[in-house]
Amino acid sequence: MTATPLRLGLVGHPVAHSLSAVMHRAALEAVGRQGDYALLDTPTEVELADLVGRLRFGHLDGLNVTIPHKQAALGLCDRATAEASALGAVNTLVRSADGLVVGHNTDLPGLVAALRQAFPDPPWVGGVCALLGAGGAARAAAAAALQVGAREVRVYNRTASRARQLTEDLADPRVVPVASALDALAGATLVLQSTSAGMGTQPASPEWEELRVHAMTALAATSAEACVMDLVYRPARTPWCAAAEALGRRAEAGLPMLVEQAALAFALWTGQPAPREVMARAAAGALR
Repeated sequence: MTATPLRLGLVGHPVAHSLSAVMHRAALEAVGRQGDYALLDTPTEVELADLVGRLRFGHLDGLNVTIPHKQAALGLCDRATAEASALGAVNTLVRSADGLVVGHNTDLPGLVAALRQAFPDPPWVGGVCALLGAGGAARAAAAAALQVGAREVRVYNRTASRARQLTEDLADPRVVPVASALDALAGATLVLQSTSAGMGTQPASPEWEELRVHAMTALAATSAEACVMDLVYRPARTPWCAAAEALGRRAEAGLPMLVEQAALAFALWTGQPAPREVMARAAAGALR
């Protein structure tokens, strides 16, 4: 008997830049599953609730969640994994066999895997991680930094109250808000850039160059052996990665994390191992 075509999608705003559809369509084809993955631009939480309702009633089979809804989506789930609940954010919604919507967070294991792949000899074990940003991805980033061995995570966000809220929600004394980017970056051996700064810019354009210069000034305060992971993946060479490399720091953009979290979501929806190499090639090809 042929499996029913899967109806998958990404909710968030904006989503037009996303590589998720490219990756998941390639994955479905590679494993021989019928279905499609749609980019569902969802500006408001009312629209988000409507789409979660469509998932609950079987009109959709699975959803990814991105900016700005990762925290709001948690409250719309019928249940959530312990990991997602602890982080206060979900990025993957699954309709279970009993018709309930279950929230997962694949950002955390996706980032842990990406860090270990990109930096196999990490200098940050027992050291300080500077976390820039305090959105849904930042929550997973803070937990990932601790999981890979950082002893402290300093969180900086331009809106200080958001950084404080993140640290209060995580309730881990090793995750602390700081007043300035310099306070976060000083002596750091791991930098996780989780804001959308630079997303969609063109390398060498005035905006890209301005961000690169700003990032160089900021990253100069880090340890000379620091590693920088920018969760932004478009463009392939982000201003933060270019700045890090110019200073002699190792750097990686967000594509490996994007692929890893997508592969984990695909496995949750299909019950099949994800074709990671296929997904990575499709995403890299779309960036060219």
